[in-house]
Amino acid sequence: MAAYPRVVRQLLRRKWMAATAAMSPRELPEADLLRAFRARDREQLLSDFKMRSTPRFFWSDKANKRASMVAARTPGLLTRLQAAADDVLEHRFDLLGSGPMELGASIPWRRDFKSGHDWGMQHFTRLKLVDLDAGFDVKVPWELNRFHHVVTLGQCYALTGESRYVTESIAQLQDWWIENPYEFGPNWANAMEVSIRAVNLIWSYELMRAAPLLDNQFILSLLGSLLQHGRYITRYLESGWPGSNHLVADLCGLIWLGIYLRPAPEAERWLQRGLHLLAREMRTQIYPDGADYEASSSYHLLVTEMVLWTCAYCQLNDINLPIIFGERLTGMLAVLAGLLRPDGEMPLFGDCDSGRWLALESDTENLRTGQDARGLLAFGAVFLGRDDWMHAASEHKLQPERCETAIWAFGEHAISSTERSLQRESGWEAFPDAGWYVMRTGEQYMAVNASENGAVGWGVHAHNDALSFELVFGQRAFLVDPGSYAYTGDFRARNTFRATAAHNTVKVDEHEMNRVTERDLFRLRNDIRVRVHHWGGNRTKSWLDAEYISRAAGREMLYHRRRFELFRDSGYWLLTDYAGYAGDRNPSELRVYFHFAALPVELDGLTARTVCADGTNLAVFPLTEGSNPVLAKAELQCGWISCRYGVRKRAPVLQYTFSHGEGTVIRTVLLPHESQEEFESLRSTVFGVEH
Repeated sequence: MAAYPRVVRQLLRRKWMAATAAMSPRELPEADLLRAFRARDREQLLSDFKMRSTPRFFWSDKANKRASMVAARTPGLLTRLQAAADDVLEHRFDLLGSGPMELGASIPWRRDFKSGHDWGMQHFTRLKLVDLDAGFDVKVPWELNRFHHVVTLGQCYALTGESRYVTESIAQLQDWWIENPYEFGPNWANAMEVSIRAVNLIWSYELMRAAPLLDNQFILSLLGSLLQHGRYITRYLESGWPGSNHLVADLCGLIWLGIYLRPAPEAERWLQRGLHLLAREMRTQIYPDGADYEASSSYHLLVTEMVLWTCAYCQLNDINLPIIFGERLTGMLAVLAGLLRPDGEMPLFGDCDSGRWLALESDTENLRTGQDARGLLAFGAVFLGRDDWMHAASEHKLQPERCETAIWAFGEHAISSTERSLQRESGWEAFPDAGWYVMRTGEQYMAVNASENGAVGWGVHAHNDALSFELVFGQRAFLVDPGSYAYTGDFRARNTFRATAAHNTVKVDEHEMNRVTERDLFRLRNDIRVRVHHWGGNRTKSWLDAEYISRAAGREMLYHRRRFELFRDSGYWLLTDYAGYAGDRNPSELRVYFHFAALPVELDGLTARTVCADGTNLAVFPLTEGSNPVLAKAELQCGWISCRYGVRKRAPVLQYTFSHGEGTVIRTVLLPHESQEEFESLRSTVFGVEH
């Protein structure tokens, strides 16, 4: 009931937006720009903007000094950035799985260049952004129009002083302003995209601010565009129900523009409104344990990135933040530290669209998901003075690239903070509000997802992954979450990747744990309830015992209870599964799935084993003796994994199929080993203990 007012308001706003939409583009009159900044003429506006000492940015002197500081700490920085910038100069882009594509002399800003679909220059309320049968994806132009690539040009200019980077930036923005007039075209259809673009435009300008090529007319055009970005966000806030990362992005954008465009009276109103509403969303969208409520580890990372950068910019400019900001931000970063795998990556619970607020590191294209969890954690460790987070980020050794963002933001202060390395101790990490649990011992790591639908049951970015898990040993991931791959551009693939069978869990007959409506891509029926019975450990063993009950099968409730046990001395895991229906009916079939990373895997009878040439391997096999269900077959199938949005590759999937049995119990062993001899010895130990 509490959500109804927000839902109704948003529906009425949409109708009002469409009814009052302009029929043709309108330029921002210079008189309006001058009034907004209370300047008598353009000379005063330019003088005030160029000479101002406040608001402060992240460096007090020229950007080239900060750039030199980053380069001195990061071998190969310039080479990597120039390679990326060369692609931008050639209008060559590789976005969301497109592969490198030459976009020509004039960049098609409004086109999904993967499919060829162009939205044209109409008011955004008249555009059909999504057509599930057409196969185009509006996220492709949105990603291009976030202008992360112009920040790369700015970084190269700050490092080299070469004017070609500035010339290209000016040309692209001047062309963009012509091809994307205010509120017209798909790139004005979403306040989140407008916010991210605005922040990247601010960063690119500050990196190139000293360039003589940035003449007065360009600066006036930039200020006018940023003013329009702020007006758009405040007018078209994505404030429906449930609130999401979109609304957080909108509010962070308002805060950034509110600070950057001071002393414009509008800007001050944006700042205050942004702070007030973001405090509300922090209370709503961030659980007390620090996790984002959308049931997605990737979106948790994105929201943390947005909020952390915004808090840092506020602190730099002496903006008093509500207490909730500090409380929730500390928890959000603690979640990152707790979830980090030993290889520096995050487990992929729920959706991943590889989204970023600012991507300042020089090796973004080499990051598995395109997101930088360790870099963000290092940033947070410097900002809040938390050595323990720096230790978590530097499992084994913190690569210099992971420190780049912190040094761009904080300079010398970051350098002294990032010169630390410490191996994480064994133990537990638990985030019970989110339902995320992590067990570690030595180099072994398991992350378990015991979450429900998230976003107050709407399942916006959730998957059918309750009681699924990831298993990593050191730098090698064995069992993984396959990811997301696509949203509206391929709705069938979208549904496949969020289905029960796409996760390391159990499927009862043909039932999804939450019903999936085929064409409602950002909703799962809120069918399951998850309960954690017990978790803990001692010197010899760690365990987690959890279950869900689901109404997805109608009157006969589905259930799945799973116990995870780690035997520390032998180093193996035992999964014990009870699954079926809550009534008298027995399931016809139970299927247990294990999704491997892209590793070589062989199946020998009932045992699946990775066969990597060196290092640790993993064996998976069921304990069938004394169990009630009858093992019908073991299959090694060819599945998909997608670590980045729009990109997928083949990987093995192990499927055990069991026929029903009264009191169905399935026990499966996960056995890491270094050699054939160790495997045989440990396997004998397992059977000796379990029987």
